[in-house]
Amino acid sequence: MISILAFFRSVKSIWVSITLFLLSILIPFVFLSQGDSVCTISPSGLVQTGDMYTIKDRFFSGCFVKGIDKNFKFSLGNSSEKKFNLSIFNNGSKIGEWTVANGYTNIEIPTKNSTANLKFILKEPITPEINLYLFQGKTTEYKIYYKAMILSLIISLSILIQNYDKVRQKSILLFVSFFLICYPLFYISFANSSVPFIGDEPHYMILSESLIEDFDLEINNQSRIDKPSLLFRDFRDHGVSKNGIEYSIHYPFLALFISPAFANQQGAIKPVPVLTAKVLITIAFSAFLALMLTVVLFEIRSKFESFIIVSAIFGMPYIAYSSQIFPEVLISILLFVSFYSLYENKFSRFKSYIPAILIIFPFLHIKFLGVSVILILYWAYIFRNERTKLMLGTIVYGLGIIGFIFYNQYVFGSISPYQSKDLLVRDLIGRYAGYLFDTDRGLFALNPLLLFSLIEIARLFRKNLVRSIFPLALIFAGHLPNLFHTIFWLGSCPVGRYWIAVYPLIAYYSFLGIRQTFDYIRERRSNEWVKYGLNFLIGFLACLSLLQTWTFINIPDNYYTHFDHRFIMCEFFLSKTGIDLKFLYYSFFVNGTEIRLILWYSLLLVFVMIGVHIEKFYRSNRETSF
Repeated sequence: MISILAFFRSVKSIWVSITLFLLSILIPFVFLSQGDSVCTISPSGLVQTGDMYTIKDRFFSGCFVKGIDKNFKFSLGNSSEKKFNLSIFNNGSKIGEWTVANGYTNIEIPTKNSTANLKFILKEPITPEINLYLFQGKTTEYKIYYKAMILSLIISLSILIQNYDKVRQKSILLFVSFFLICYPLFYISFANSSVPFIGDEPHYMILSESLIEDFDLEINNQSRIDKPSLLFRDFRDHGVSKNGIEYSIHYPFLALFISPAFANQQGAIKPVPVLTAKVLITIAFSAFLALMLTVVLFEIRSKFESFIIVSAIFGMPYIAYSSQIFPEVLISILLFVSFYSLYENKFSRFKSYIPAILIIFPFLHIKFLGVSVILILYWAYIFRNERTKLMLGTIVYGLGIIGFIFYNQYVFGSISPYQSKDLLVRDLIGRYAGYLFDTDRGLFALNPLLLFSLIEIARLFRKNLVRSIFPLALIFAGHLPNLFHTIFWLGSCPVGRYWIAVYPLIAYYSFLGIRQTFDYIRERRSNEWVKYGLNFLIGFLACLSLLQTWTFINIPDNYYTHFDHRFIMCEFFLSKTGIDLKFLYYSFFVNGTEIRLILWYSLLLVFVMIGVHIEKFYRSNRETSF
């Protein structure tokens, strides 16, 4: 390793070499022959946890992939003394029989195809006290790619540390270096995660499969249960039928984005669409976080600040979506980049293309139409004196919205797929309190560091009321539509999905609030109690935020909206330290905890008052200087 690092003396040679190295890994393995052992359809009679499947029924099945390996290799774990006779069928043809005794039984199934629809039948019934498990080892492609990611992470970190001063002088090199660290880190994390493939994810995959295989929006072919595929075929209420044609209720842009996951499906070695789609999401997510780090790094003045601020950016619930196939992930990226470009006057070339970018918003989901309207109005205000660009951009955006209306009419027969029965206006105040503070799913409970956004927002209100309206309008338009959805927690997905679209915006304002607080502490040296009080508050909330992230990393499957656990982080902390933090938290699902909302609303007020006080302090300084 030392000799490798010594070879790369200049910044230019370092990043050109490392970029070529990673591209040589990404292209062949991700898009051509990436393989995983996970059963990528919704398996019948199985409950998945990572690479382990708990067998719940005598009959269980799934579509498995082995990549370039010669045989499918399985292990069945039996914790009881009872023996079971197992038969396995491949596309209806019986392969053989095995006896599953106590311990582990190894099974190898030879086949020429890289995928197989396998059906397992146990002759004996399973009783509740018996635990049977099915395991499949990682494929060769997966192992190689995973090791390559570990190696690239180590090399990238080592080179960045040795050449940090040189790299920091050029923002593009800093962005590339952060990406080369973020992507392997997040890939390694989700590749070993027990988080399932659930919710809307499979349905976006189905639509993506239709786009790349049939070049249309009709999912009739994809609904055929006899069609070999790496996807499950449970449509439920995720499709609409019109004149005998089945359409997805989900919008097409996310499906189009992940469509390369279905490349080479007719080849001898098929990629795993779900894994490749998650890799594509992770690449986008990692690139954006690298951009966020690049943006804030030049404003950080100490190592302690960087630790706190990076904790806010990488915190919950955003980190839970690093590989999730949900439209909010892409929207969060497009929304923040558009906002930052317009509001902070950055990325001058990008600003001219914003009207075309905004057309994507409703095609990711109709609920983001309002956000795109706010952005286009602000864009028009920015370009009000450039008539040619203003007219061209307005026409492009207008044509895109007309196209969106025609799409809805074509697929749904109306301008919106939603009807009055899809909206719920009952108990909005209580539901919104859950959105904010619920111990397992609320934004500020999951990441208390985001409370610092209120400091900057309060300062902005006092400093320039008109300028504060734009970001606040984006935040509210970006998350409030979820409040009226009949399914309060948006189905089966990671916690906090309703905040993901605007999370980077809130995290950015949290960064500004934290930085401003540190500046205030340094400049207001006479009040030592204020200095120590604010430092304690920052440290305490940072610990709670990091604890949530650490808890998620340890038990990610519990951070899904369909789980039955309560006070997850508190239980985790109690089991590790013996300290019970439940007295701090409110739960939407636990009666008697409503009184604790007083604590959380008081915290909101405290941060608003801190922001007002800090702005008052700086205003008096500005007036004195004049």
